[in-house]
Amino acid sequence: MKFAEIKPNVRSMTPRKFFPERKKTIQAPCCELLLIREGEGEVRFTGRRALAVSAGSVILVPAEAVYSVHPQEDPIACTAIEFDYASEGEGRVAFEDTVCLNEPLALQGVPGVEGVVDCMKCIYLRKEPFWQMQLSAGMGALLTHLVHYADGHMRSLIDRVIKLVSERYMEPLNNGDIASELGYHPNYVNSVFVRDMGMSLHQYLMRYRVEMAMQLLLTTQLPVAEIAVRVGFRHFSHFSNCFHRLTGVAPAAYRLER
Repeated sequence: MKFAEIKPNVRSMTPRKFFPERKKTIQAPCCELLLIREGEGEVRFTGRRALAVSAGSVILVPAEAVYSVHPQEDPIACTAIEFDYASEGEGRVAFEDTVCLNEPLALQGVPGVEGVVDCMKCIYLRKEPFWQMQLSAGMGALLTHLVHYADGHMRSLIDRVIKLVSERYMEPLNNGDIASELGYHPNYVNSVFVRDMGMSLHQYLMRYRVEMAMQLLLTTQLPVAEIAVRVGFRHFSHFSNCFHRLTGVAPAAYRLER
């Protein structure tokens, strides 16, 4: 599904309160938007990282996701909007162009969200003529605003990944290490990287290591095997295969040709 195709259907808008002493697991029957009004803590998703939340946080929960809310000390109060991206009962959808919506998403400090949600709440409670159309339009505008905000967040994430790789490429890094260091699930970081960079996170790491090896081959007399270790390859055969795949020649031949 493409984001431009959404026609949001708002099912309900309700206040919710989560208490530290009463934790329960929830399976979202449809998509949910949680606007945190008071309190702080985290939202935990099955098989994924926990998302930190505080007053002003917006959590987007995909349909059928299983989660639980864990306040730190005081209760967490929120406004919950249950909705579908197109038609009621569609279940979980996968977006081609807004991958941030395919996983649980937490955003903090998004301007204007509380005002839009409060306006939608009034429409929902009054149920004046055409209220469902108004809610659909309001939800569409709200989701568009959040996606634009998340895009900026993802660009920041890409910059942080690139910086981390440039500083630690010589270490035995993998997707899980990079994502854990930045506080994200590996699948999310990789999907963001594929969308914005046109390659997987693993492909970027291998390409960066090979580029560093190319520099060392041209500027030093270090043995090729030692260069492989210095740029983060634990096995020479892996280094040689990656180098040949990306440059078209073997490491030793690259040095001789230049």
